[in-house]
Amino acid sequence: MKESDLMTSTAGFIEALRVEIKQELRDEILAELKPTIEQLLYANVFDFAEACRYLKVSDSTLRRMVKNGEIPFIRNRALIHFRQIALDKWLEGKERSN
Repeated sequence: MKESDLMTSTAGFIEALRVEIKQELRDEILAELKPTIEQLLYANVFDFAEACRYLKVSDSTLRRMVKNGEIPFIRNRALIHFRQIALDKWLEGKERSN
């Protein structure tokens, strides 16, 4: 076997190995992140009572916060809902500002 053929086959082998390792790492990282991704995609949505419990505030306090636009919420006709992710971000912002 010529030296140039050996170099080409070695380079091809190294490239194939690199591609395989890259794919295995990608699969491993995705498997590790999948629960977090699913949690973000299917985040909890709270009704009014659940949001009160989650935030540890009274019904009247939460109603005032919604009325004044102080807190993120979703209005679906007459119903008001709260995404946990939005509430968590809101809480983080309040924590930093204090």
